[in-house]
Amino acid sequence: MLALDYLRRSRKTTPAFEMKALEYINVGYQRLLTFEVDGGGFDWYGNPPSNIVLSAYGLLEFSDMAKVFEIDPRVIDRTKTWVLKQQQSDGSWEMPQRTSWSWTGLSGKFIVTSYVAWSLGEAGFKGPELQNAIRWIKKNLGEAKDMYSLALAANALASWDAKDGDLANLLANLDDKKVEDRENRVCSWRQDGSTAFYAQGDYASVETTALVAFAMMKTPDFANTVNQSLAYLVKMKDARGTWGSTSATILALKAILRGMGAQEQKGTAKVQVTINGQSETIEITPDQADVLRLVDLPAAAKGKNTVSIEVEGESSAMYQIVGRYYLPWSEVPTEERPPLSVQVTYDRTILSKDDILGAKVRMQYHGKAPTFMIVLDLGLPPGFLVDTSAFEKMVEEKKIDRFSTTSKQITLYFGTVQPEQVVEFGYELRPKYPIRAKTPKTTAYEYYSPDRKGESRPVEIEVRD
Repeated sequence: MLALDYLRRSRKTTPAFEMKALEYINVGYQRLLTFEVDGGGFDWYGNPPSNIVLSAYGLLEFSDMAKVFEIDPRVIDRTKTWVLKQQQSDGSWEMPQRTSWSWTGLSGKFIVTSYVAWSLGEAGFKGPELQNAIRWIKKNLGEAKDMYSLALAANALASWDAKDGDLANLLANLDDKKVEDRENRVCSWRQDGSTAFYAQGDYASVETTALVAFAMMKTPDFANTVNQSLAYLVKMKDARGTWGSTSATILALKAILRGMGAQEQKGTAKVQVTINGQSETIEITPDQADVLRLVDLPAAAKGKNTVSIEVEGESSAMYQIVGRYYLPWSEVPTEERPPLSVQVTYDRTILSKDDILGAKVRMQYHGKAPTFMIVLDLGLPPGFLVDTSAFEKMVEEKKIDRFSTTSKQITLYFGTVQPEQVVEFGYELRPKYPIRAKTPKTTAYEYYSPDRKGESRPVEIEVRD
């Protein structure tokens, strides 16, 4: 929906793209509605009580969606009404300390109030409740000790009044705290702790940098910093074209698309991409400046490779270089103590097609603080059917929040996991026909920081007739 909104504003969309985009948006919209709680607000699985931060996040989503898709305005009204009812008399919001895992790690009111106020402002709300929240944020700015909290506060103030003097001072303070890479002409803001969505490390810095850039773009005073921060976001994009987590990807896209709105392609530019002497040339025209162009040059060799990009003409296009290669598992480096460890063992590796294959899983979290969503992707051996009764029982016993299955893997979602906590369980598989193949790898990772992960290597299994 972000891309569709941008292409409509720049008048570069096509009927075919519109149809496909609206189809995806409609599916997503219907899916989001299933998480609404009776009485207002949203929760991870639509179960009461509603979650204030997740409801504010939903308000942002529906507000963005309404720009390109006809949604029921009562959904936004219900969510907004519920969020406003949770506001305290001093103008703030806080996260109730409940036994559920969702965002229980947020301490203090500042980050919650800033996030909720920003969502209301972005949704176009200008009522006295938001004005009270803005006053509270200004009064308590001293509580913000990290870059992410300051970035959220800046967006809250900017959504209320982009010409506010306190906002100008806050943005100037953030500008002074940026981390510059002068050689690559990029800058960022490092977040040492986690974000509201528990991103850590580089993903937390991506969220923070995107938020700062988003706020700065509402004023004309930080153009150079904005350009450098957008360059950092492009640099941090992974080989799949995303930024790892959902939250980091959405925030990065919001910032980049808003920044691109002010840029215009002048004339036709020719771009020659060369690797080890083999070249390919593409043309970027004004009417195709926003189209993703892929140049696949399979001339890379083991060892050092030389890549060059030459541009004839003027263009503001951004580029990314991605290299892909394969390693045998024997050469894959392993961490001595990864953030997560996971092992999958089978009761046999040779069986007949009438046998049952038993699998056991052991997962352990090695972080120093609790984590609030771990995803476990269990690789399924090809040619097998999985008995899901073990996972259904885990949901009933509240050992996992939910699970989903495909032909290649089972995905389990865990809530709060404590440092050094061990999770062990078993399940069964039935072969469909004789086969000899390796199982896909099994991966456990923190949902909002997917680089914090552990892997279990494939196992070869033979099914005999």
